[in-house]
Amino acid sequence: MTDNLEVQHLPILDYSLGIKLAGNKKDLAQDMLALLIQALPKDLAAINQLYQEKKHPELRQNLHRLHGALCYCGVPRLKTIVAHLESDLKNNIMSSLSSLLNQLDAEVRLLLEHYGNQSNSQY
Repeated sequence: MTDNLEVQHLPILDYSLGIKLAGNKKDLAQDMLALLIQALPKDLAAINQLYQEKKHPELRQNLHRLHGALCYCGVPRLKTIVAHLESDLKNNIMSSLSSLLNQLDAEVRLLLEHYGNQSNSQY
């Protein structure tokens, strides 16, 4: 049995949701998404390092901060995974962390690839 969350039914990047979350301000939605995309590689590296070092309180803080940022961008797949990771850590459920972090890595790569291919043409 796999611990991966079923997120394939959700879009990798939902531009209309991002605009809605930005108060229907297209420029703000673009800026927030660009900032997220720019910060994701560093954030992901920090999250993985904290997991490897078993620094769970700091890991939870990093995931909480990332989850907050994701709430203002149209990235439902990534938001779902991060919310689940944050919840598991908060509830001291450690059995699925490795699998979920692997899924997080894969989803970040998909988002970065998708964003690069789209080049903001949806906005």
